[in-house]
Amino acid sequence: MALFVRYIEKVGICALLLSSFGHIRKSNKGGAVWNIFKQVLCFLYDGTSRHLTYFDQLKEDSGYAAAIENTEEEMVSSHQIKRFFKAFGWLSVAYPKGTQADVHMAVKDGDPPVINLTLDTMVMDNDEAQKRHGVQPTYKKVKGFQPLQMIWKNKIVDAIFRGGKKHSNYGRTVVIW
Repeated sequence: MALFVRYIEKVGICALLLSSFGHIRKSNKGGAVWNIFKQVLCFLYDGTSRHLTYFDQLKEDSGYAAAIENTEEEMVSSHQIKRFFKAFGWLSVAYPKGTQADVHMAVKDGDPPVINLTLDTMVMDNDEAQKRHGVQPTYKKVKGFQPLQMIWKNKIVDAIFRGGKKHSNYGRTVVIW
């Protein structure tokens, strides 16, 4: 895990995320935005659990905190993570403008005859959480969310965060950009 933390620091991912999302912090209380992003990236890289409640276990683990170069006080709880994600809003997750610009440039430079974009949903299980604000039953029989993601060359280009009962063809979500 320590090597992964060094890697994300060296490649400047935190700086890129801060340039796009640094404004979501409304007060000085709570964790720093870059530190929350670092913990979320480590959580995703680790893959031990898919549940946000796992952040509560990680908060109590001083060894894990040291491995990702944090103090125990800097570790965030599942409630802090949920509040952090709520700051993005319920309707849309805005990806950094650079990501979409990269896709536009690559398409423009490569001048491909066909551009394959994939739309897919991903069920996010929230069954084990004590508080389940906004969750809905999914087709996989769990209480959670089901964001719709636009994928190009195995990279998520854009996504819309939605409740669990919304299937991939729900409403008039998809527009041509």
